[in-house]
Amino acid sequence: RSDSAACQRGYWIAAPVVILGAALVNMAYNLFYMHKVRRLAALLPAGKQREYIAGMEALLKTAKGKNLRDILSLNLAAGYVDMRQFDTAIAMLEELAAKGLKGAAANTAHHINLCMSYFETKQYGKAMALYAESQPLFQKYRSEKHYGAYIVILDMLAAVREKDYARAEKLLSAALETYDDPRLQKAFHEIEPVLNNSRGNN
Repeated sequence: RSDSAACQRGYWIAAPVVILGAALVNMAYNLFYMHKVRRLAALLPAGKQREYIAGMEALLKTAKGKNLRDILSLNLAAGYVDMRQFDTAIAMLEELAAKGLKGAAANTAHHINLCMSYFETKQYGKAMALYAESQPLFQKYRSEKHYGAYIVILDMLAAVREKDYARAEKLLSAALETYDDPRLQKAFHEIEPVLNNSRGNN
């Protein structure tokens, strides 16, 4: 199999949940939603994606204001990525892109999720174009613990797509040493056979 094998495996993890920030106008109102989002965020590592999605949908039914609703929609899309329902996630993320998101952190999470979803659905042209377009954002957040691992995963996918297997393997080795989260370790270890298969078919 070629590098498309990366999109036939079930190990990807949703990009980090974006916590509501100071850019939102009514702080007291948004703090209530921030608390709810944080509680829901704990469901994804526990494998409770359906509960997470149901919770986010419930918040969206009551939330007021474009910025707040956009952030909640972004978090909801992350849940669909985690469930590997990429077509649903893509539709939501493309709609958010068309409307425009505020804040570098929100846009970074958006681009990570959308780029990952494009790779997973074998829309490689869109994936690589968005990956290239996102470099200024990704560069800003590479050293940020919450986002860095997901950006590295995209770096590996892009390197494999470009047949730069030496770079992909170097990134994998560094990632295994840098990120000790069990879910990330599992994801990285499952990338290794994909790299080997891709190298063997070229």
